[in-house]
Amino acid sequence: MLRSAINEEGRFPCTGVEKPGRDQLVSIVLAVFNAGDAVRKTIESICSQTYSQRELLIVDGGSSDQTLDIIREKEEGIAYWVSEPDRGTYDAFNKGIAHAKGDWLYFIGAGDFFVDKMVLERLFTVPPKGMLIYGDVVWGNTGKFYDGRFSKLKLCRRNICQQAIFYHRDLFRKWGGFDIRYGLLADYAFNMKCFGDPHTAPEYRKMAVACFGLDGVSARMSDEAFETEKADLIRGSLGKTYLILTRLHQAQRAVVKRVETFFKSSR
Repeated sequence: MLRSAINEEGRFPCTGVEKPGRDQLVSIVLAVFNAGDAVRKTIESICSQTYSQRELLIVDGGSSDQTLDIIREKEEGIAYWVSEPDRGTYDAFNKGIAHAKGDWLYFIGAGDFFVDKMVLERLFTVPPKGMLIYGDVVWGNTGKFYDGRFSKLKLCRRNICQQAIFYHRDLFRKWGGFDIRYGLLADYAFNMKCFGDPHTAPEYRKMAVACFGLDGVSARMSDEAFETEKADLIRGSLGKTYLILTRLHQAQRAVVKRVETFFKSSR
């Protein structure tokens, strides 16, 4: 693979994998900013995959630590990378989508990694039936898997972990990129659109895809913009019935919590 040189736009377009005629090319987009050595394990995890029809794209938000040195060190395995200011993780992912050549897209952050080198091969040796395929993630250091098969109703209650999902490119052609108004849960809003469209036909594979670190921003904070608009997103993407069922579930949980609190205080 040819080493890249900075072009007039300040980008680093490495020679990438040519799109095959038969197999499904998977584009893996890694968003990173001042991740330090955490990015090394993620890159190595991706580059070690036995499934050859893949490309790695890295979108860096203008790191000032050793992140760029590590990217340059690993440049041979990277199809494309750029370092420039962005408006957050989902803006970086959208930039990656614009440069990706794959039939399928996968999104990951620095510090997360595939559970083993056979993940992509297990997923794509048997061609996906629909336009979205997902599995489970290993939840931090707990050893627990998150979170099985999702229905529309389950998706109203919690999101599929982004490190578990592969999207067909046509979904982004149809719905556009991630809505960067939602700084931490734009993928949740996008997943609602996908599950609400019968043509998506989400397919669950009972297997662990990646290890998801619990020390990231998304694991520690809430997305106020998303929470404010969540009811409208459920109604608009999944339908009014699912919004009613979600509110009933929330009301039931509130009653149970009050009862538990009452009995604890009366002991």
